[in-house]
Amino acid sequence: MKVCVFSGSRSEYGLLKELLKLLFKDSFFKTDFIVSGSHLSKKYGLSVKEIVDDKIKIKKKFVLDLKMSTAFGICQNFSDINSKINNFFKTNKYDVLILLGDRYESLAVAIAGYINRIPIAHIHGGEKTEDSLDDNYRHAISKFSNFHFVSHPTNKKRLIQLGENPQSIKVVGGLGANSISKIKLINKKDLEKLLNIKLKYKVIVINFYPEISNINKSINTLKNIFKVISSIKKIHYVFTLPSHDAGNNQFENLIIKFIKNDKDYFFYKNLGQTKFLSLLKISTLLIGNSSSGILEMPSFGKYSINIGDRQKGRIFSKTVIQCSSKEKELKQKINKYLKIKLSTTVNKNIYYKKNTYNEIIKQLKNQIFLRDNKIKKFRDINQ
Repeated sequence: MKVCVFSGSRSEYGLLKELLKLLFKDSFFKTDFIVSGSHLSKKYGLSVKEIVDDKIKIKKKFVLDLKMSTAFGICQNFSDINSKINNFFKTNKYDVLILLGDRYESLAVAIAGYINRIPIAHIHGGEKTEDSLDDNYRHAISKFSNFHFVSHPTNKKRLIQLGENPQSIKVVGGLGANSISKIKLINKKDLEKLLNIKLKYKVIVINFYPEISNINKSINTLKNIFKVISSIKKIHYVFTLPSHDAGNNQFENLIIKFIKNDKDYFFYKNLGQTKFLSLLKISTLLIGNSSSGILEMPSFGKYSINIGDRQKGRIFSKTVIQCSSKEKELKQKINKYLKIKLSTTVNKNIYYKKNTYNEIIKQLKNQIFLRDNKIKKFRDINQ
């Protein structure tokens, strides 16, 4: 089976890495890996270096101009990647195209794959994140896809609601939750050396990114976070910067300006999967609105404080605490969950399944109909 796997952002690769290793190792598959987007951008941490270090072979690189984080700039990049991948598919034929998640780059590739009659297997579809453009990118990719690997039974129900055939949907668990069990994480002392920092206090990781409904509101929320953490001393705060999305330049500038005068604050453009997960393991708390607080942090038995509506619609483990953007509530919850130790009864990630990656490989081998180029049918709920 000839397989094409695409990744356009740093977050995708960490989830796909174990799957790529299995695909390259198995002689049943002839696998090509294509990268684009922030992987090839110095501004966003040049995460292609991580791929090279992992000795994952890259078939093709498509460079985009990521200077503008405006709607116009993102539309331009959408057109660019769509055109480039279309030309690539003209001379490269595949039995299946594997896409993960909800990025605009992946949607552009999905459209090109669909028109070129390449069956698509979509990972992490059926999820719901209301205050993000990614929500509709994800649903659109699902509608172009022939087969689905979802993280939770609720997400299977959503895809059925979207008209997908239940037989084409497999609940395999979350890739992030499963990957943690396969990675040799870095201990605190070695992580300090790699990051060139000294951590003498508790660590709070902050992953807060723009909400699309109101960028100005998101900026005000970010400023509230600044006010709150400024009042809670003897804590190390580690910010991760947003990827290429609308409003990210404003966020990045505010974060860098805020932390530059405090030696206990740090920021990183791209930590890579191993360093990021190792940081979560040694941290006390994660606050923000990124999927990592919901999909990965519960695996470490640590609390996440999820702010606002960017992740509204996802199913939360018991360790994920919802919070408004109000300064008073945020301060109360940070102080509360800095002190609480988790009991084993709540230390559970609802997205974890034992054999996530192997199950995907198994299903790819079994689903011969992926090679069928017939137009997929919309399935009514009452069918």
